[in-house]
Amino acid sequence: MDFRTRMLKFTRSTRAMAWAFLLIQYLIMRRELNPALMIPLLAGAAAFFTASYFVLKRCSEEKLHDTVRLLTLLEIALVSSFVYAGRRLGIAGFEYLLSLPCFTVAFWYGVREGVFFALMAMAGYAGIVIPSRGIGWGNLGNDLITPFGVIFIATWISGFMAETREYERKEKRRRTVELTTLSSFATLFDSTLKEASIYENLVEAVSRTMVADAVAVFAYEEDREYLSVAASYNMSESEASIRIPSDYGLVGAVISEGEPLMVEDTDLEPRFRQLLETRRLRSAIYAPMKWRDEVYGVVTVGCVQRAAYNPYDLNLLNALAIQAAVAIHNARLYADLEDRIGELHAIFEIDKAITSAVDLDQVLQQIVQMSIGLFDAKVSSLMLLDEESQELVMAASHGLSEEYINKGNIKVGESIAGRVVKEGRPIAVRDISADPRHIYSDYARREGLVSLLSVPLSLKDKAIGVLNIYTEEPHDFTAHEINLFTSLASQAAIAIENARLFESLEEIYLDVITALASAIDARDSYTHGHSHRVTEYAVLIAEEMGLPPEEVDIIRNASILHDVGKIGIKEEILKKPGKLTEEETREMQYHPFIGTRILQSVKLLEPVLPLVYHHQEKYDGSGYPEGLKGEEIPLGARIIAVCDAFEAMTSDRPYRKALPVEKALEELRNEAGRQFDPHVVEVFFRLIDAGIIKLEEVGEQQLPTIV
Repeated sequence: MDFRTRMLKFTRSTRAMAWAFLLIQYLIMRRELNPALMIPLLAGAAAFFTASYFVLKRCSEEKLHDTVRLLTLLEIALVSSFVYAGRRLGIAGFEYLLSLPCFTVAFWYGVREGVFFALMAMAGYAGIVIPSRGIGWGNLGNDLITPFGVIFIATWISGFMAETREYERKEKRRRTVELTTLSSFATLFDSTLKEASIYENLVEAVSRTMVADAVAVFAYEEDREYLSVAASYNMSESEASIRIPSDYGLVGAVISEGEPLMVEDTDLEPRFRQLLETRRLRSAIYAPMKWRDEVYGVVTVGCVQRAAYNPYDLNLLNALAIQAAVAIHNARLYADLEDRIGELHAIFEIDKAITSAVDLDQVLQQIVQMSIGLFDAKVSSLMLLDEESQELVMAASHGLSEEYINKGNIKVGESIAGRVVKEGRPIAVRDISADPRHIYSDYARREGLVSLLSVPLSLKDKAIGVLNIYTEEPHDFTAHEINLFTSLASQAAIAIENARLFESLEEIYLDVITALASAIDARDSYTHGHSHRVTEYAVLIAEEMGLPPEEVDIIRNASILHDVGKIGIKEEILKKPGKLTEEETREMQYHPFIGTRILQSVKLLEPVLPLVYHHQEKYDGSGYPEGLKGEEIPLGARIIAVCDAFEAMTSDRPYRKALPVEKALEELRNEAGRQFDPHVVEVFFRLIDAGIIKLEEVGEQQLPTIV
């Protein structure tokens, strides 16, 4: 039930009781009363009370107050007529009914309104009583003071109760608004994990719930020495770009004390600073955005009127500021967590990338590139230690000019990088051009390099080099950044060592392959150098066909070892001057299988096995050991087949003399598409035409050479 409905019911019930009182009085004293006078008064009172109820019930909210005032005056006049009639008939008591309209209006609109009408009622009563018979000192209490006291006290009590009720109602409404506001904006704060959005939401919350001519949220800058406006309401662009020291005026006082503050009159507060250009604030409230012991900034609200705020506004602002501080705390935790997850992911990707690479130059360049990506920098370099000269040599870089790269080596203990190697610990420098330890300050200034973080590349407490990252703006590297970069450097050192070990292993592996090839050639003076020449041709063809470097390496190794299976063939068959028998031919055709069996026990040689096994296949499917044809034959095996056949045709064998080169080339053309892959043959001829494989006169025949 709303307030107006309750008041109408109250008015109706009190008027009904008043009319019942008048009726009972008349019935008890009807013999002494004049019916001609009383009955019209009773009827008029009933009609008035009924009409008043319906008028008030149908009256609009805008006209209600004036209507109540008018009806109250009419009711005072009506009751006064009863008092007048009673006085003429010698009846007392009707005067107390004058309190009825007075305390009713007080119940509607408070003490001040009620007392105003009470004074009018008392004046009307005095105007009736005094002229009728005068007031003597003996009758002053009963005839005047007592009725006045009843009217006034009843009105005051009613008004006080009404104001108390209204205060409680407003307070309840205020609390409801506060709780609703806090709840809704708590949800709003929790819905975002972006710090900038939290500041904007706080400004919106404050401007919607308080009288605010200006709202500003001051947040710490990175160095925490200054505060700047992170979000604002009703402020100009220049006002919203205010930047103040962290101890400035009332903002600084709120930060240092960690408590909210209210200023009712800014003219009386010496610490207040007028920060606005467009208007003058006369009252303001401040609240720190504080969670636990951490202060993130201050929110301030100002008004051009004095005393515009009360303690409830201050408490509400403080509650909103605390909610915002919690949201900022969570947002920063989330951002930090995202950064950590991103860093861990980046470290994982870096580790996967650099440890999967085996080429040292590729590993070094990847380390430099990924260090830039990890720190969002633009310049990085990696220097390796030369054990003999004890100098650091530039091995990879990004973003540096040739002049800087070629500036010279750095001795251990010299400059920043040399000290890092000597001391085995990271060194961070905010301004390398001003640091006396840096011996290439002029180069750094020309490159636009400002800050430097240099960390050692260490293996088992031994530095093998340094990893550097540079910024073009002054930057104070945090402990977290230094640790992260050190972790990257540790992984990089392992990757470098792995690449070096792989290079060493690859050299050993190539030496073994070469030794095997030499052992094969040593068995037959006719085939001396055969594997070497086949390898040279095959590598040139593979490169001309645009194959990746790793495939070229596989073809190179397979070419060297393609005839390793001949170790298992009887020497009399290999050196037989005549035609082989069918059984000897079958044994000779067994050499790809023997070669594969020999090589398969070596893990590093797995990629070459298909090429060794199928190098005697023919393009039309008539070859051995499996009769593969066309694209079924591995490309490397097809390349080796062409090179092997050409080299065999142009070399002396026990069963025949070498063919002239032209005859051998003609044989290749004729067999293209049958014995040989036509595309491989075409590339081979293209290399000859380009002079890469040059034909030279040697005695009576032409022999190919590589240029």
